[in-house]
Amino acid sequence: MDFRERIVRKLAKMLQIEERFMDSTELREMISTKLGKGLKDNHSLRGVFHFKLFDEYGNLKQEVAVPNTVTELGDAMVADAMSDRGVTLPTHIAVGTGAAGGAAATTLTNETHREALDSTTQGAAGDDNDVIWVGTFAAGHGTGALTEAGIFNNVAGGTMTVISGFAVINKGAADSLEITWTLTCGAS
Repeated sequence: MDFRERIVRKLAKMLQIEERFMDSTELREMISTKLGKGLKDNHSLRGVFHFKLFDEYGNLKQEVAVPNTVTELGDAMVADAMSDRGVTLPTHIAVGTGAAGGAAATTLTNETHREALDSTTQGAAGDDNDVIWVGTFAAGHGTGALTEAGIFNNVAGGTMTVISGFAVINKGAADSLEITWTLTCGAS
């Protein structure tokens, strides 16, 4: 038994790890976990953009869910809100016809319409780390070949929290579009 192996066995004994049936690799992993290293941190912000497109009679024409990008300003907004810095929280949803930007984006590439959010809620039970935004674009609002959307904290301009790019949603003048945007904060 070499010096490293003796140290591993000594640590296992000190940490009260049963070593009889483990090889040295398994033992090292157990020690690392016991000491708090090697733990995976699943805390991040991620979200899903879910839309339903309805025709003038309320029939579902198209439904898609795609992952979104939390913007750098969105990350900062969450930190500001948690530190009580008086941040203005999201109030509006916008759609556009451009190619959606990434995390550094501050606006949609080609915003065509913005609406006030219908609701902002927190998930329940095991989903209590979710923020759920719902917005509706009624007939005649936000029409066109839509390819991007974002959540903002102002009726014009403001901070874009999340952005999503997607395959074309052809919203006609008589169609309505319902968007549910879920932002998950953390591991569950």
